[in-house]
Amino acid sequence: MNISLIIFCFNEAGSIGALIEASNLFLTSFSNDFELIVVDDGSTDSTSEILKKYTSIERIKIIKHDYNKGIGEALQTGYNIASKEYICAIPGDGQFDITELNKVSKFENTTYYSFYRITTNYSSYRAALTWLNRLFNQHILGIYIRDVNWVKVYRKEQLKLVSPRLRSSLVESEICAKLYKCKIMPIEIPSNYLIRKFGISKGGSWKTLKKAVFEISNLVWVIKKFKSPKQFNK
Repeated sequence: MNISLIIFCFNEAGSIGALIEASNLFLTSFSNDFELIVVDDGSTDSTSEILKKYTSIERIKIIKHDYNKGIGEALQTGYNIASKEYICAIPGDGQFDITELNKVSKFENTTYYSFYRITTNYSSYRAALTWLNRLFNQHILGIYIRDVNWVKVYRKEQLKLVSPRLRSSLVESEICAKLYKCKIMPIEIPSNYLIRKFGISKGGSWKTLKKAVFEISNLVWVIKKFKSPKQFNK
């Protein structure tokens, strides 16, 4: 299967080099047609310097934001640049085992793959945020996915169909909710959540949370206004 793998990162100097090399090695055996897109979301540590080593390598694209825009913007950048039939985005912290993509096989437009973390070892604060997010997704958006904020594999046509608009971390909720309205359902796969070896998690940061909170009403409006077109025939 031809695939675009997106790695989004912010201040991940400790892990990004090894992750790029592991991902590139894995993709070489996984697919005969791939691209590796690294989105540096305005890193202020040595991440950008490390990424310069990979700018001349075939099939690797390095994209840098001028400043830190957040997870949603990094995802949007990657999704918009991706050119292959299948698209997957993973965090640059090294907590997703890239070899788990071996569980994915070619699929049609009626479904997509959604990995869910078996355990997370979250703090009580982060666990509470995750619980509230799950309740919101189920009772407000009507989507029943175990882990909406973990790794997924979409088809490029599906992302074009839903045309995601949000710029915060809620963009994944937007995509999944729109796919649900199109009767495009996930194939859920258990995933090991690897221990972070370097840096600190940004997913539960106040900056990320604040941006998501401000976009909640926009998310609800966007989903309500979205009209499901005719299902794919492929």
